[in-house]
Amino acid sequence: MEMKELFLSWGMLILSVIFNVVGVFVVKIKLNELGPVKFDSVKTVVSYFLLLLRSELVIAGVFLFFVAPFLFAVALSRMEISVAYPVQVAFNFLLLVLLAVIFLGESLTLTKTMAIVFALMSMFLLYKK
Repeated sequence: MEMKELFLSWGMLILSVIFNVVGVFVVKIKLNELGPVKFDSVKTVVSYFLLLLRSELVIAGVFLFFVAPFLFAVALSRMEISVAYPVQVAFNFLLLVLLAVIFLGESLTLTKTMAIVFALMSMFLLYKK
């Protein structure tokens, strides 16, 4: 596989995962600061999200989150969906769990660890010809 095709397939897939993970992660950081959304009234919900969108970091995160599917589409146009989608889901899961454990103090349970191992094994098996 030549470098251009490698970049436009696997490179775009990995970039879409990174954009998605970073986008979701920075929004989650701000959500943790603001606390849970309260559904007391429409005004409360709208105020909450307007406050959320005042953060430049959140706006950047939302932008990355919305660009990620377009990058994935580029990769998908050059890859089998039966490989690309499971790899994307597994990498998203793996990276988000690692970031959550390292930066948000979430726990890494035996169940999460087993899920990561199975996700990695499935990626290996799907990619192996």
